Amino acid sequence: MRPYYRFNFRPIWLSLLGLSLLVSLIVSGTVYAARSNAAAFACLRIAGDQPAKDWLLDLRTGVLTTDARPLTDPFRYAPQNAWTSPDGRYYAYTLPDRSLTRRFTLYIQPNSGTVDPHTAQQIINDSVINAVAWSPDGQHVLYLYRDANNLPYLGLANADGTQGAATRLNTPRANEIAFFGWSADSAYFAVGTTETFGRVLTYYEAKTLRPKTFPIFSILPYVENAVWAESGQRHAYLRTDQVGRTRLVVALLDSPVYGGEELNLEMPFLRNARLFWSPDGNYLALRYNDQNLNWQLLVYAIAPRSFQPRQIAQFTLGSRLLFPASAAWSADSSTLAYFRERRGGRDLIAFRPATGETEVLVERVMLAQQNDFLWAIENSTRPARRVAVPFTNERGEIGVDLMNLDGTDRVPIVRGATDIENVLWSPDGALALVKWQQRDFFQVDHFITWAGTDGANQRTINAEEFALDQVMWLREGGQFSGKIAYTYTALTRYGVEILDLNTGVRRTLARNLNKAQSLTHDVNNGILQYWWLDANGGGVDGFTLTGERLYRYRSPSGSIDTPQFARAPNGDYAAMYVRANTGWALQVVAEGEAGTGRVIWIGKQPLPPPLWSADSTRFAVFVSVDGSATFGRFGVEAYSAEGALLHTYANVPLRAGSEALWTRCE
Repeated sequence: MRPYYRFNFRPIWLSLLGLSLLVSLIVSGTVYAARSNAAAFACLRIAGDQPAKDWLLDLRTGVLTTDARPLTDPFRYAPQNAWTSPDGRYYAYTLPDRSLTRRFTLYIQPNSGTVDPHTAQQIINDSVINAVAWSPDGQHVLYLYRDANNLPYLGLANADGTQGAATRLNTPRANEIAFFGWSADSAYFAVGTTETFGRVLTYYEAKTLRPKTFPIFSILPYVENAVWAESGQRHAYLRTDQVGRTRLVVALLDSPVYGGEELNLEMPFLRNARLFWSPDGNYLALRYNDQNLNWQLLVYAIAPRSFQPRQIAQFTLGSRLLFPASAAWSADSSTLAYFRERRGGRDLIAFRPATGETEVLVERVMLAQQNDFLWAIENSTRPARRVAVPFTNERGEIGVDLMNLDGTDRVPIVRGATDIENVLWSPDGALALVKWQQRDFFQVDHFITWAGTDGANQRTINAEEFALDQVMWLREGGQFSGKIAYTYTALTRYGVEILDLNTGVRRTLARNLNKAQSLTHDVNNGILQYWWLDANGGGVDGFTLTGERLYRYRSPSGSIDTPQFARAPNGDYAAMYVRANTGWALQVVAEGEAGTGRVIWIGKQPLPPPLWSADSTRFAVFVSVDGSATFGRFGVEAYSAEGALLHTYANVPLRAGSEALWTRCE
């Protein structure tokens, strides 16, 4: 019989595959173990009082040493500063770099709502970032920084972080920024820096980064109200000369021949000044308080291709220093609207610079809770420049109308109110929201009315017996979400709700509380947070914008007031400073309605917030030893997640307790 041999390769390949998977698991398990090991983040690195050196606190040994090594930890940091592009598409932010002594990396990434430096475009690193500004068209980002040699530069990059360019600033103290801003057409920008002898203002072309002018010097360091015209490249600012007199300076950059004019206003006591350009750049209004604390409004005409302002009108607006006497231009620059006080009330006045005539647009104007709706125009409703005007009629009833600043296209949105709580504009300027009341003897009903800029799609909800307290416009993905969150008061009880302005649907997050306040919205994580008090004590809640509760931390002390709150990355625990009768108290709380908690100490002076390690196993707190918040002597305490004291460093010289980071010790 012929022997037959057959070799089966399948077990070998399966063995090799299994071995490969085993090695992979061992390697990944080692990495995971290193990241999750409680000793992996057992060192606390804090910005020290020595240049380019930090303090390293080793919890394994209790040793405090200086450290100047680069940071290489892979976990992510919270941004030191962040800037969203005007169109909401991109997000620029700074993260700690090299050491925590004020050196950072500037990143740009698509605005996804979260910070991800691994996929972001790095713009500049190992630098002191002094200022960052997006161009009005959202196409470029401008930044001022000092490099590793402490030399000042300005840089320009595309919105996505590509094609960055930088140029040296010929000024030794560029880290002290007096003014920094773009022209409305994104063609120029101005940089004002503080020098030993005063302030220096220089204009630059955005395409080339070359100076458009020689630096303009102001001998005394008092320059304010630097503002670009809304069209063209005109720029104006106020400065104080050597003997304390105020001068108005107008610069023209859209002419083949550059010019600048200083107009001596002869106003040694000018206060609370503000400049208002007309949209076409041909008029400039100046509002200020004179030496008698009277509000004054000056209007200048500036001809095309000219930089010489010519005064055409002056108005005295009233004598109350705290009165918000703003002014605003209509969209076509034909009208300047302002308030005028008179016996029995105040009126909204329109000045027509083409004819020099004035007209009363609205009599008996009511400023809701001192809310200056003309200021809202400047900040919220461009380019439409619509305004929501509350006023009182002859019978004492209050109404609110939407209108243009020249008085046209006037649409009523509220009638029959007995009080106006506030008038608000959405962040995108597309919605006006009015909080108002209707009183009938002892019965008070509260209402919320909102409408589009043109008055269309009006909605009103009866808030019954509650009055709104804190109101917050909610954003998602860098854009206004169409929702607001608010705390409210119903007699002596409090509640929290989310209102969808598109559908009118209200979602109740809490009601019948003893207190509800400190409403915040974390845009990156999409978390709406507030602190509360009920019959059994207080705590902190976090919700999604859809009304789902994510966490609750109940204070163990039975009371809570304005906490400084820090949640562990995994959410299991939270550490908080809570104001108590005898001073601040440090508490640690487990997540959940019945979460256990403990009061660690009472009476020390903390420097919030507590700082959790990335693996959620421990947190650090900083306590002032000499009562100074910066450049002082600090006590540093480290605790386990459950609140057990691990180490105390009684006296550490630090620059700032907030510049700290848990790190590996190797």
